[in-house]
Amino acid sequence: MTKKIRADRVASALNNMAGWRGKAKSQGATHLFPMLALIERGAGNLPGTATVMNETPHEFDFWNKYFRLEDGNEAKPYYNPVTLRRAEAGFPHSNSATIRKNTFAGKWNAATRRITDNGEEWILADDYADIFRDKVLTKGPDVARAPTLDIAVLFFRDREFPDDADARTLETAFRSAFPQRDEDYEKLFVFHPEDPDKIFIEASEHQDYYAAIQQVLVNDVKSSSAIPVVAPDSLVMDLDDPILVQVQKLLGLGTSGIILTGVPGTGKSYYAKRIGKHLVVDSEQDMFRVQFHPSYGYEDFVEGYRPDEIAQSGFKVVDKIFLIACLRAKELAPEKQLVVLIIDEINRGDPARIFGELLTYIERNYRGEKFILPFSGKQFSVPENLVIIGTMNPYDRSVAQVDAAFVRRFDHIEIPPSREVVESLLEAGGGFTQGQILEIGKWFDVIQRIVPFGIGHSFFSDIKNVDHLKLVWEYRIQPSAVHAIELNDGAMDDLAASFHALVRRLEGVADHA
Repeated sequence: MTKKIRADRVASALNNMAGWRGKAKSQGATHLFPMLALIERGAGNLPGTATVMNETPHEFDFWNKYFRLEDGNEAKPYYNPVTLRRAEAGFPHSNSATIRKNTFAGKWNAATRRITDNGEEWILADDYADIFRDKVLTKGPDVARAPTLDIAVLFFRDREFPDDADARTLETAFRSAFPQRDEDYEKLFVFHPEDPDKIFIEASEHQDYYAAIQQVLVNDVKSSSAIPVVAPDSLVMDLDDPILVQVQKLLGLGTSGIILTGVPGTGKSYYAKRIGKHLVVDSEQDMFRVQFHPSYGYEDFVEGYRPDEIAQSGFKVVDKIFLIACLRAKELAPEKQLVVLIIDEINRGDPARIFGELLTYIERNYRGEKFILPFSGKQFSVPENLVIIGTMNPYDRSVAQVDAAFVRRFDHIEIPPSREVVESLLEAGGGFTQGQILEIGKWFDVIQRIVPFGIGHSFFSDIKNVDHLKLVWEYRIQPSAVHAIELNDGAMDDLAASFHALVRRLEGVADHA
């Protein structure tokens, strides 16, 4: 008797891979499978030995074997287990192979590539595992090794196994298909035992792997008739962006609203604006934005009075931004278009005072249900196609405790400080060497350990040289750190000393003996 992998375990493996990406460096994580394609060809068994690895047929063979979905979708026949998106027919050439050439070999020097009569010959650097561990798996003080069992479940879902197969059987199959030195495997992958009954089922039982995978993959949820919006390149979102993927997972599930949380400088407002532009057809008409503050109220947000000479009372009730956004959403509902309302600093106002009865009717289970507005007395409902995106700094101690009833009505996505983003911003600046960028990246990790709750990566935007870095330290980072650290003078002294030591290293100035 034989058995095979359970379809529900395949679905959980995909979800676990998305979780792993969140713990690793999000962009770097996309390099895992291009690296494994090379290792499958034998490059990891003995680094330093040349391995032939051509885009055609080897790259396509790899993706056809493990990631092709035979469902008739010839435009996007693959899926990417790291980004949870469908991938186009040219993906192995346009993305996977390019990643390996430009970054894995070109930027990281984890491999070398040369053109020969046989095509492309690849040689893994002897320390490729250390490089990958540093560039992808290490995030702050933590190392997120790739989960062997989840990868094996995805790769070998179509195989039959002996009746006594267990989790170790899958690890053995993975290590046989992707041979590496033991020390390299231990640096890059982690194995956790698991009950065989949770992994396997009798081979005679039908398992719909396509349906299991499809239910986890994230569709590009946005207005159905969306027209490409002309916007600066910085506002155009990559479909594989992890925050966009999380937002669209929640939209697909059904959400009352989404709050982007994080310390100042992580780009929460910037993300909200980019996501909004991605979801709507016309960002000028279909996207609304407001910022809460302590004196903001219901009459500013929903409806309120304003002077009117014609009215008998001298005042009339007018719609405010929330009702205006709702009315626009109702106009577009037949066309299945979304309207986005962005609320910056959503926790700086009093939710009960600002939302009033809307705290109930913004919930997805109450969308479309009619209620009476208190000022105008008119009947109203909150449309399903209104998307609320808030931003919040949960560590702002000047803000009173946020109402629990308000918090539970929203889904929360954390945007943490990212060394990966810092390094990409410095690269874009063009004024630092790779060695200097690495030094600044390490110092950014130091900040997160010294400053309570950390410092955001957007402080490093537009820094093109060491002089710019000094200015940003003195006038932006240092004041923010002082505010966060408050009375802990020793911690501030440590942070300042670490920055001055960084500058000396960047400028090549030796420390005094």
